[in-house]
Amino acid sequence: MTTTARFEPPGSLARPAWFAPTIAAVLYFAQGFPFGIVDQLLPLYMRVQDISLTNIGLVSAVSSAWTWKFLWSPAIDRFGTYRRWIAAALVVLIATIAAFAVVPPEMTTLFFVIVAVLAFASATQDIAIDAMAVRITPERQLGYVNSIRVTSYRGAMIVAGGALAALTSVIGWKATFLVAAAIMGLALVTTMFLPHESGAATRHQSPFRGMGQWLQRKHAFAFLAIAFIYRLGDAALVPMSKPFWVDKGFSTAEIGTVTTVIGLSFLIAGAFIGGAFISRIGIWHSLLWLGIVQVLSNGGYAIAAGQPASQPMFYGVVIVENFCSGLGTAAFLSFLMAICDREFAATQYALLSAAFAFTRFVIGSFSGVLTENIGYAPYFWLTLILGIPGLLLLPLIRGAELTPPKSRDVVAEVG
Repeated sequence: MTTTARFEPPGSLARPAWFAPTIAAVLYFAQGFPFGIVDQLLPLYMRVQDISLTNIGLVSAVSSAWTWKFLWSPAIDRFGTYRRWIAAALVVLIATIAAFAVVPPEMTTLFFVIVAVLAFASATQDIAIDAMAVRITPERQLGYVNSIRVTSYRGAMIVAGGALAALTSVIGWKATFLVAAAIMGLALVTTMFLPHESGAATRHQSPFRGMGQWLQRKHAFAFLAIAFIYRLGDAALVPMSKPFWVDKGFSTAEIGTVTTVIGLSFLIAGAFIGGAFISRIGIWHSLLWLGIVQVLSNGGYAIAAGQPASQPMFYGVVIVENFCSGLGTAAFLSFLMAICDREFAATQYALLSAAFAFTRFVIGSFSGVLTENIGYAPYFWLTLILGIPGLLLLPLIRGAELTPPKSRDVVAEVG
């Protein structure tokens, strides 16, 4: 989430101006890379290996640690240094990514255990990285560091999902996973240069107090319902998008380049433009109009499912869906940021974003079995329908106080 430091971190005035941005660039690449492996590369890999859509969908279930990471975040804040937590997590990430080179997805149980361990290590690393970013970033550099953050995180996902997918056509899947493990090894080396920051001296608030206070406000339950289901259609689409293009006959190199490199670039562009809309028309109207555009874009996949494969269709569907998803993401994240109380912003935002992550985990788990039973086209039309209930809830919060955050913070949250 956006770092909202209200103090100059200890020792920050003695550090050079390049210190925090450089550390952020390295750490957020290390944060985005394993998520890109699970979210972008594994569904493609599993479908190429003729794994069922049901099992591909179950990846969302076994990698649910990202949803629940707030539960063990206090332990990371209280014990040890963030540097040690990051280093330990990276050791586990190197081992699990390398394990994909020797454990094929046909060994379903063991393969899923590896995915679950990878997700837990990555989620633990995320907690420590976000905490360190708060500690080392001077307030005067907050916007700049957030820009570095989103660029580095999304760049890592492009490498993990796009560059590695293209690499498989040259060196094969096993060698590609070893290359991915080596990239995490380079990140591990950089931990030797990290500062010895910890949260041991920080006063901790009970997360239940912050959320309990939030639930007493007007519109709280409507806000929470929107947090759960506003992006349900988008969350349902993602797990089946890459397997769909595999079944359409496109190569792994093409899929990696178009869906990840080009697609994520247009998603970021959509987020920037969405931020501009928000500043002009406000959060509520942005939730409505940008949300409608986001939902309708899923229809592109449904139409493509009923048409012969072609490159213009492939490029057009991916670009439109990602751009519209960026628009809707900007509105949604602005909404989450706006409804948090300043005093408990960190806790409340973590728990509200966990509500959406839980929805993604649930719908992702069932996406494969649904698609296998009803087919791609009906499933993609279903994802469009799933986006409608969140829009129908918006009249319940019309008139609620929603203050737009700065556009740069909105874009940073997309990362």
